[in-house]
Amino acid sequence: MERGSMQGRMQVADQRGSKDDPVTQLFSRLDLDQPELKQCALSEPNKNYTRNLVATDDETYTLLLLCWNPGKQSPIHDHPCDGCRVRVCKGKVKETRYEMNKEKNTLEVSSVDLYEEDNKEVSFIDDYMGYHKVENPSANVPAVTLHLYTPPFQKCKIWLDASDASRTSKVCMCNYSEYGDSHACDRFAVNMI
Repeated sequence: MERGSMQGRMQVADQRGSKDDPVTQLFSRLDLDQPELKQCALSEPNKNYTRNLVATDDETYTLLLLCWNPGKQSPIHDHPCDGCRVRVCKGKVKETRYEMNKEKNTLEVSSVDLYEEDNKEVSFIDDYMGYHKVENPSANVPAVTLHLYTPPFQKCKIWLDASDASRTSKVCMCNYSEYGDSHACDRFAVNMI
């Protein structure tokens, strides 16, 4: 099969996020105890979570470290890219996935999964699979996750109310830090790893 053929591209797209996907395999084998990651694990106690840029080429990928304060979560959101891979570096996170019910104009829970740092499991989602929210279920232990977005994106849709799917907001992606530099946030930054 030709590498650039339509059939070849569809086969690669079908593998994304599966155990046969080479990117997912590499992502699951990453050594997450690297000093480079630790210097990027910056948090703000007054935020639900922080997005910390680890690496990007601004064209094909963005690698982010997200630091989750205890008991906090993201809103339900989409991924206007080819997908997102998530791996837990510290603690636990709960992922709740949603599917659009067009008849009722609602987002309905399709699955709930718990991911822990010890199992090296990689979660994958794209908009064809649905939408999701991620949360730290612990009341007192922070969590840290590594996210790989391919390609990068600058805006996404969020839903604050799953019972009314017509009410979305577009939000711009904002990084709390880039490459371990917390910019003007230095006085609040706390290292989470």
